[in-house]
Amino acid sequence: MSIDDVFARYHVGWDTKNPDLIASLHSKDTVFQLHDGTPPVHGREALRANCVEMFATFDFELEMGRFFHGPDHWVFEWAMVLKLKDRDGVPFTARVEMLGLVTIDSDHLVTRKDVYMNGGQAGAAFQRAGIVR
Repeated sequence: MSIDDVFARYHVGWDTKNPDLIASLHSKDTVFQLHDGTPPVHGREALRANCVEMFATFDFELEMGRFFHGPDHWVFEWAMVLKLKDRDGVPFTARVEMLGLVTIDSDHLVTRKDVYMNGGQAGAAFQRAGIVR
């Protein structure tokens, strides 16, 4: 299986917001780190639970960007397009640039995923929506 195939399967999980599919593509001892001040998530089951909570909390879509890869990793630039409501309940859309760095093992499972977000864009969106993070 090529790295492109692994990425395509993995992207389907995120695009369809399927926590079971996402978790199945991670190793048992995986680490997921969203670099927003929250602690890392350790283990497949904890990752699954984290995804369930994330998808229940935030309504977002992924906007594809550049994709780079090597034999055991990929780097993916993307944007999270969030549907939020401001403090007065008025809907708005926010775009937050993101970068994911993913490593995989010889079984084609994700062993680590680090996600970096544009802090200024995220902070402005969350502040407008009254979300404290």
